[in-house]
Amino acid sequence: MSYFVPTPEEEARLVSLIGDYTKATAVFPPKELPPRFEPLRSSKRAKPQQVDELLPGIRVILFDIYGTLLSSTAGDISTEKPPAPGVTSSGFIQSAYEREETFFRQAVLERHLAGYASTPYPEVRVEEIWETYPDKPKDMSAAEYALRYELVHNPVTPMPGALSCIRQLGQAGFELGLVSNAQFYTPLYFKALWGAAPEGLGFTKTLIAYSYRHGRAKPDPELFQIVLAEIRNKGYQVDECLYVGNDMLNDVFGAQNVGMRTALFAGDRQSLRLREDNPLCRDLLPDLVLDSLADLPRCLYKEPSRG
Repeated sequence: MSYFVPTPEEEARLVSLIGDYTKATAVFPPKELPPRFEPLRSSKRAKPQQVDELLPGIRVILFDIYGTLLSSTAGDISTEKPPAPGVTSSGFIQSAYEREETFFRQAVLERHLAGYASTPYPEVRVEEIWETYPDKPKDMSAAEYALRYELVHNPVTPMPGALSCIRQLGQAGFELGLVSNAQFYTPLYFKALWGAAPEGLGFTKTLIAYSYRHGRAKPDPELFQIVLAEIRNKGYQVDECLYVGNDMLNDVFGAQNVGMRTALFAGDRQSLRLREDNPLCRDLLPDLVLDSLADLPRCLYKEPSRG
């Protein structure tokens, strides 16, 4: 399945755009969580030996990106029914910003409907959508227009502690990977914000699965299985894998559904998705609830004893 890959020149321009538009913003944890999550919170498990009993034998750690490593305003692409073209919900003529959003949502909805024949969780490729937008400047590529739209409509900022967490886990010998709903520009955020592609930060190339490359999105089990096949090839067992994400449906349900252990990242109230109204999530629990990414390394291994 073919997907867009920017040339080195295009990539440099897109990375520069991300750096120019991305601003650091504060991230705040939720004021409280439902009571059933309280015993699993990492802030209540300060002693490493307590957590060792909960998560034994983890050797591979897979991360979600949006809402976990990056704080995201909008999260996944919305499939909400778009307003009628040309007018707002209150009857006023749409602005250029609103026209873009209406066009995009309608296009996503149409492509999702067409994709349901092959998967209940189809993924789009945004550059293909913007290639058909009549108001796109003729001298701008669809890829650049797609990124510019994303930077305005779904601004992100690095999650506090994310880079340090990645480095500590890599130095401790864990295999690291990514299974994420993503677009062609998602890996470029790593370069723009942290100075290297995911592979340069310690993620194993064969343990990375982006939804846009495979035409299916989380929680589709086949997206997880792509990485699980490589994990088995490396000699690991499925229950030696921990998946870390902010969404009870896409991440916790999706990963548990294929046999992985799970950690719900609950350190950002803007990104947290508990999905309490979804029957698949109503009684679902992760193995661990992370109040901060900084908690993850000490939840998985003990500090060397002193003395």
